[in-house]
Amino acid sequence: MHKPAHPRVHAASAAALALCLAATACSGGGSQTAEDSADTATEHVRVMMFPSQAYRLPVIVAEEEGMFEERGIDLEIVEQPTNLQGMQGLEATDSDVGQVSATTLVQGWQAGSEGVFFCGGINYIQTTLMAAPDSDLPSTEEGATWQEVLKALEGKKIGIQTPVGSGVQLLFAEALAEAGVEDVTYVNVSAGSTTALAALENGSVDVIQISPTGTQYALDSGAGKPLVYLPEGPSAYKDLYGSAWVAPNEFVEERPETAAAFCDAVGEALEFIRDDANKEAAAKILADDTGVSPQVAELVLDQVYDDFSTELDEETLTRTFETYVELGIAEAEPKPTFDSLVVVPQG
Repeated sequence: MHKPAHPRVHAASAAALALCLAATACSGGGSQTAEDSADTATEHVRVMMFPSQAYRLPVIVAEEEGMFEERGIDLEIVEQPTNLQGMQGLEATDSDVGQVSATTLVQGWQAGSEGVFFCGGINYIQTTLMAAPDSDLPSTEEGATWQEVLKALEGKKIGIQTPVGSGVQLLFAEALAEAGVEDVTYVNVSAGSTTALAALENGSVDVIQISPTGTQYALDSGAGKPLVYLPEGPSAYKDLYGSAWVAPNEFVEERPETAAAFCDAVGEALEFIRDDANKEAAAKILADDTGVSPQVAELVLDQVYDDFSTELDEETLTRTFETYVELGIAEAEPKPTFDSLVVVPQG
């Protein structure tokens, strides 16, 4: 099996700081006076993220290592509501930035939520299907094909991470259809691994969808049996784009330098995370942020971040959007395109 088996702020002078406060320019989007120097200006950026998710780490590393501060970003992290899709969550929390799947972006955009990908995130939707430890369901680790694993889900209760009708759920349904599965019962157990694993333990579902860091926690503790890592199976996962950093159009259009600086900081943090010399430090940051044990944090570092990138590949995203229309996950009109859904800001 693939991966599952698998503060440097430039000091401001007191006078400059007083001027900044008087002009209210220290809050995001404020204009700077002529007396303000470029290296004392700060932009407030509110980032919405789910707790305990591996995609948080580049942001947390960039914050703790001063990568945001040296680029003039004052970061605030807020929790993503579990009962809202990502684009709705951005609006509800008044956030500047979040990370959502490509399906969520497209569906939100077509429903009238303005937002664009402006920085890459994860090349695949890193979902593992997991059963109870003593389950007799087939597993790719035991030699089964992904088709055999999915076919065995016929008639089962599946704990899914997002509501029925969401883009992520419809994508999973397409994966099941690719294997000829027609009859399953969906139970929304949310994206939090604690709730999903509890549902698996008490038998209210037969199988759950789980993502890093929950995947690695379950593997380390023996809390679940991995059945298949979906990016290694159906084309709906292995051939289509995963998730990326999204922002309201207003943020990218009015604050392009801030958006570019955010992405640059995340990219620097990814380099930090992948450097073996920083493994102990990165593992500690991940453990402190998510609450996983140090050994689980190291497992996440070993298995997860090769699939992360700040690049937004036009060919892959175009194929993804077009496939969504073909599958009925997205409407044909307004047509989702790279130009309408992706803006790469220039810093």
